[in-house]
Amino acid sequence: MAKGKEPVQDFVQAGKRVADFFGCEGDFFLKPLLDLEWTVRQDDDFYFLCYWLENEKKVEAVIVKKNGEPLIYKTKDYSMVVAIDCVKIGFIFRNGKNITELHTEG
Repeated sequence: MAKGKEPVQDFVQAGKRVADFFGCEGDFFLKPLLDLEWTVRQDDDFYFLCYWLENEKKVEAVIVKKNGEPLIYKTKDYSMVVAIDCVKIGFIFRNGKNITELHTEG
């Protein structure tokens, strides 16, 4: 197939190119917010990415840390902040395989 006809492979390769560009591991989704205002704030041991949507709504995301340092990658023209922003994952396990039983719902 000609280039551009394999969108999944193109997407995977584009993600790898972005990770290479910033010199980081690319095990996360990419969310380009090129024209939005943003800042980073620290609250005790936590770092937060704050950015404002076009309707002036402020969004906050918890910045992921590695070896105690926030994952913020900068180049001359761009910055990439690796953060957790409204992603919920339901982890499903088989009962009886848990190490400790802390709390159950339902």
